[in-house]
Amino acid sequence: MTSMVAKLYDVPYALVSFVDDECQWFKSHHGLTIKETPRDISFCAHALCAEGIFEIPDATQDARFLDNPLVMGPPHIRYYLGAPLVSREGYSLGTLCILDTKIRAFSEAQRTHLATLADLVVQRLELHRLHCQERVVTTSGLGLWELDTSSGTTWWNDVVYTLYGVSADYPHDKSNAISVYMAEDQHRLEAALTQAAEQRVPFDLELRLVHKDKEFPTWVRVTGAPVSVGKDIMQIAGTIQDITPPKQNERRLQRQQRLERLVNHLQTSFIAEHDLSQAFSDTLAELVSLTESDSGFIGKVFYDEENAPFLKTHAITDISWDQASRRLFEKASQGGVVFSKQTSLFGYVLKTGKVLIANTPDQDPRRGGLPHGHPPLSAFVGIPITDNGKLIAMIGLANRPGGYQEDLIDELSPFLRNLGQLISSLRLRIQHEEAHKRLELSARIFSDSQNAIMITDQDNRIVDVNRAFEIMTGYTLSDVVNHQPNFLSSGCHTRAFYKDMWQSLLNDGSWRGELINRRKDGELLYEALSLSLIHNAQGDVTHHVAIFSDTTRLKKHTEELHLASHFDSLTSLPNRHQMLNQVREAIAHVHDGNTLAIGVLDLDGFEKINKQFGHKTADNILISVAKQLRDRVGTQGIVARIGGDEFALLLPDMNAKPDQLNAIIKSFVVEQPDRLDSPAISVNVSLGITLFPLDNADSDTLLRHADQAMYQAKLQGGNTFAFFDPGHEKKLKAQQTMRDDISQALQKGQFELYFQPQIDAASLKLLGVEALIRWNHPQRGLVMPDQFLPIISGTNTELSLDAWVMETALAQLSVWQKEGFSISVSINLTPQSLVHKQFIDMLRDTLSRHPDVPPNFICIEVLESAALDDLSSATKILNLCREMGCKVALDDFGTGYSSLSYLRNLPIDLVKIDKSFVMGMLKRSEDLTIVESITYLAKRFHKQVVAEGAESDAHIETLQRMGCNVVQGYGVAKPMPASQLISWATCEQSGKRGSKKQTT
Repeated sequence: MTSMVAKLYDVPYALVSFVDDECQWFKSHHGLTIKETPRDISFCAHALCAEGIFEIPDATQDARFLDNPLVMGPPHIRYYLGAPLVSREGYSLGTLCILDTKIRAFSEAQRTHLATLADLVVQRLELHRLHCQERVVTTSGLGLWELDTSSGTTWWNDVVYTLYGVSADYPHDKSNAISVYMAEDQHRLEAALTQAAEQRVPFDLELRLVHKDKEFPTWVRVTGAPVSVGKDIMQIAGTIQDITPPKQNERRLQRQQRLERLVNHLQTSFIAEHDLSQAFSDTLAELVSLTESDSGFIGKVFYDEENAPFLKTHAITDISWDQASRRLFEKASQGGVVFSKQTSLFGYVLKTGKVLIANTPDQDPRRGGLPHGHPPLSAFVGIPITDNGKLIAMIGLANRPGGYQEDLIDELSPFLRNLGQLISSLRLRIQHEEAHKRLELSARIFSDSQNAIMITDQDNRIVDVNRAFEIMTGYTLSDVVNHQPNFLSSGCHTRAFYKDMWQSLLNDGSWRGELINRRKDGELLYEALSLSLIHNAQGDVTHHVAIFSDTTRLKKHTEELHLASHFDSLTSLPNRHQMLNQVREAIAHVHDGNTLAIGVLDLDGFEKINKQFGHKTADNILISVAKQLRDRVGTQGIVARIGGDEFALLLPDMNAKPDQLNAIIKSFVVEQPDRLDSPAISVNVSLGITLFPLDNADSDTLLRHADQAMYQAKLQGGNTFAFFDPGHEKKLKAQQTMRDDISQALQKGQFELYFQPQIDAASLKLLGVEALIRWNHPQRGLVMPDQFLPIISGTNTELSLDAWVMETALAQLSVWQKEGFSISVSINLTPQSLVHKQFIDMLRDTLSRHPDVPPNFICIEVLESAALDDLSSATKILNLCREMGCKVALDDFGTGYSSLSYLRNLPIDLVKIDKSFVMGMLKRSEDLTIVESITYLAKRFHKQVVAEGAESDAHIETLQRMGCNVVQGYGVAKPMPASQLISWATCEQSGKRGSKKQTT
């Protein structure tokens, strides 16, 4: 016990001490090695003089213990808490106490628990005293004997010598003492002595002595009990008595006595609240033995919903015969097993309430049959147990040799009456205990609940409140008892609110909701409240019960979370999330004809200000701008901070007049409070505006559109405003959709290369082709490159498409090479690839995958304008292309800032004249002059000339006269799929061209 208490209270010392006139001595101790102290230095002596729990918070500060050697010296006690040990007669015996070398503080519940533990100590002491008395009683008798457990020697009185029929010089050892009994009884006695020595179990045996001078054995009653010194069993002592005459002449009286003992045993177990299940098991075992039966059961009778009786066992003999039956009997030993079959021997007793004796069960018409494997049933008696005429229990006994007779039932009648009364009393006690437990539980719930509970009578006057109510409201029970609870009212609710609350309570019997009351100190108390009505048996309202929890902290925390999640901590303006909510609500309530303006405002050059003046000044600027913005927008508008230096505006009934917007974006002047001698800082802003419902989008999109318009204002130089153009946004969306479609088309293999022939201008022989991309759109058909290439300009998709064109063109060239069709292929390079660092790696990898394609059969075409945008990078890339053996052509020459220096410096092999000049040279002399000049200059710089746009024989003939090297255009052939090129070339070479229009 003391070890448990020390562990429970986390203290080094725990004692059970007794105090007499001279000293205190420790019945049990934990932590201390001393066993007693003088009374005058005893803490417990003071505890016995006090009422209830006695505490010494700090012995070093208590005048009574300043000189106490237990305080000044080892064990240096500073703290003491003791609960008195009071006997049932009211005598103070001592204390259960805990001590510590440091100051401790225990709750009221812990102090109360210590007192409860002290009561348990008293109960154990009382139980020990009763056990001692019981051993004295059970060890009394005519013959006395003792056995020394260590040496095996025995001591007898004279009666024992006489009973044993031996002289005083008979050896007094254990084996000789046991040898005088019959062989089968020797084992019983040996086992009883061993159990007494090892398990401290007393015994009471009826044994048979073998006397050499007597024909029949002598029946003796041998009792024994272990005698311990400290923890060790030193002796077993007992009595021995000749019971032969009662055995022979008073068998009936003996059974009556055993039955009385059974009743006494049950009564004792019932009164002492011992394990009743074990008591019933013991009773059954005794009944089975007493009636010389083989097995039996004792069960309580219950009634189902249809008032049909069924039996649940209190105790049953284990006669299991297989695994399934073994599980059944294990269940019975734990909580009883139910028998409800009415067509059976015990079912007859349940139905009729009459005794059943069946000495030939297998022939009895009332039998119900036995389960397969059940041990044989040779005889059975079912005995009903009633109380006031009602069947409450049943006893069943089986397999008595010779069967069962009516006189046995008569002999058991007194026992059966007492057993019925006990079972009935047990049932009532269980009901009372359950009711008492429910009451105790209700009381504990009321007192220990973390929720406040208030009970009022039918006039709504307070009857009781619990501790939680006192803590939450600040009012004690004495403050509020007999008062109506309206003194808690905070004034935050209207009369109508309380009227509706009471009406709901009366109509529905309960009400739940939130209430704001006021504590005793004036602070508001937010409650989650539940009200209910209590009715009496007649249905009248007798009490009202209010149960509530304090949600004040939750409310405050919710408000803090709301502020943190909806407002900017620096400026106290709404944040982006809150602004979106405001915009969403505003657009839902826009009336016809009204316009709602949503704006995004950004400080111009704020990053520079931040670096120049530091974060603190920058924060002050943001705070000042936020304040000035609120003033400029007015009370009807809303200002929010949605980013570092970005603000959002919501302007209702806005007609977007320039003077209104100019007033908002007027330069913000911010004083520097920390720098009195420094001038004020002037901050300009850029504002983007979108108008709803002209821009009929959701709140997120409206804010994004305003942000896009703000960046348009930035592009205009800042310090201005710009409006969002919904049409432009639709165009951007359409472009993005197209980009996605192109990307998916590339993955799905919807692109194809067409090839347009390039011929020698003099001989008209096929020299090569230009690879031109086409899109086989599943809905739109064949889509030309000018309809989709500009859309992906500058994107990753453009780079991917360049790589696809390069790979596809070389793969086709490889096929033609294998077929003996040797021509060159011109491949257009986009401006992005021209300056992209990974283009050369891509070209090198593609060439390596097609080693049969000579690099000089590949001509990389670059636009003149693209080459001039980044001349240095373009020059580097083109040089690398030529180093790998590829040719380079300058495409659309003449459309850009054509310069002789480009022809001189750019690493190119061919110059392609833009088709616009070639197509128009027969009609416009200016175009003809440009074509002639480019041809002349290119030749002077040793560059080949390719003329695009040769639409007729006249174009070809004119170009021949100029000395142009290569001709390309519809006058030669239109672009065609790869599958058609060889047949076209064959036709051309055989002189079967005919009309240009027909062949192209």
